[in-house]
Amino acid sequence: MKLHLRKSIFRLLALLPLLCISLGLSAQSDPSGESPATRTYAITNATIVQAAGDTLMNATIVFKNGLIRSLGTDVSIPGDAEVIDGTDMFVYPGFIDGMSYTGAVRPDSPERPDDLFTPDPPNDYAGITPEEQVTSQLSLEENSIEDLREIGFTVSHTVPYGRMLPGSGALLLLNHAEHPDEMLIQDNVSMYTQFVGAPGAYPGNTLGIMAKFRDLYRNATYSRQHAEMYASNPAGMERPTRDRVMEAFYPVVSNEKPIFYNASSSLEARRAIRLKNDLGFTLVLGNLEEGWGMIDELKSSDIKVFMSLELPDEPENADEDEEVTEEVRELEERRMEFYTKHVSQFGEMEKAGIKFGFSSIDANSRDIHDNLRTMIANGLSETAALNALTRDAAELLGISEITGSLSEGMIANAVVANGPIFDEDTQIRMVFADGDKFDYEIRERRSGGNGNGDATATSGIEGTWRYTIESPQGEQGGTMVIEKDGDDYTGTLTSDDGAPDQEMENLTFVNNSLSFDFSFDGGGQTITIVVVGTVTGTEYDAEASISAFNVSFPLTAYKEDPQ
Repeated sequence: MKLHLRKSIFRLLALLPLLCISLGLSAQSDPSGESPATRTYAITNATIVQAAGDTLMNATIVFKNGLIRSLGTDVSIPGDAEVIDGTDMFVYPGFIDGMSYTGAVRPDSPERPDDLFTPDPPNDYAGITPEEQVTSQLSLEENSIEDLREIGFTVSHTVPYGRMLPGSGALLLLNHAEHPDEMLIQDNVSMYTQFVGAPGAYPGNTLGIMAKFRDLYRNATYSRQHAEMYASNPAGMERPTRDRVMEAFYPVVSNEKPIFYNASSSLEARRAIRLKNDLGFTLVLGNLEEGWGMIDELKSSDIKVFMSLELPDEPENADEDEEVTEEVRELEERRMEFYTKHVSQFGEMEKAGIKFGFSSIDANSRDIHDNLRTMIANGLSETAALNALTRDAAELLGISEITGSLSEGMIANAVVANGPIFDEDTQIRMVFADGDKFDYEIRERRSGGNGNGDATATSGIEGTWRYTIESPQGEQGGTMVIEKDGDDYTGTLTSDDGAPDQEMENLTFVNNSLSFDFSFDGGGQTITIVVVGTVTGTEYDAEASISAFNVSFPLTAYKEDPQ
């Protein structure tokens, strides 16, 4: 019976590329596929936050042909403008992602050669391809573009998939492009690297990767010197042999191009810093998760930082009157201490005067706004949080002259919300990316969920729900049976095709947001499907995501036995 469920899931996976196309198109402002009647928009009577701490009340902002043409309290509106009543709306600069895979398609892993010489594998197998560009991996149909855009991001520094040295990143506008080139602000802006080795070959571990990186960098330094000497006076000198890997390092060696190191742990970050100190390149730490022990070190250096938007779940400790061993209590204290350091480090960095941006490369887009609110609740000011999403990120990426704030002449990148952006009930109404407008539905929220599972407005979620997973080839259904056990919920997922029941893991219900996950064995790899959605009365509207494949699909349900 278990095979039946697997077949159903895999059938869905096979359909996901088509589904992704459908989802991407449906969220655009022009679902008919026709071009918009105008690219001139005027948002009137709005609260316009030009940058953190710089706000205009009852103001108007005009976008025309992809640029901010004017803003203020006394602005002439062009005759061809679509006028949007911004009463009770807040307009912010579009958010900027400092490092992500947004828009990139993960290529197939290189096959292991039959005659692989493990001490010196081919560069493509070792993952040493710095001459590659992320632009070769871009696809307009990539679901991650819309996933990031609908939560307010309009610019992404996108890096390529791969192993040790996947290639160069590019700055992208998350606009309504018809060709990936139309998304480009600038390509070849960074060399992306990470501590990911080749399986069963050199460099396969961290120390091997560091040694290989030093070897490549120093050889590139000599190669560049040789090429420059030959170019200036070739007479009597051996002609340099072209090496694209070495050439890719030239702008790094000359500090014209930074290295973005994916270093999530403090250990990885310190190893990247050690390489920088030994070799002298310009370093940007991307995706840093554990920076609380490095604040003084970062403050005294010229290293730029993009902090990860991923946060750990808050530990759930045993009740005080519950009988647990001293060892368990100590373990709980250590877990809570780690969690507190993690969520409070952003505020500590702000106090230390460290300017940083954010990276979504390991974050679930649906968690990002909640994670930002958690950072703010643990010491980060709203001003610093907004700066990290906008102006500071633009300055760190060198694009502050064209985006990161709202002023005349800047690219028309903006987020329009129905309230202050970090308020829990605020929803994004529109996003402008490169002047293209994307509308989003404001979902009616009903009060009731109190964070402890008590949802009076929905008469409780316990009971039997009929769910439907939508796919281009039809619908697949089953039931979710949810029970309440004290303050917690448990649930079982069944399928109409006779597959065995699946336990709904990590089932939570907070403020009408219902989430759970379940896993299955995908040929030796555990694949987890995460379902997150909103309960409105007796209806459930959700999205099921598989982060391993960076895909998602809709799931809806209704309660069969409303109580």
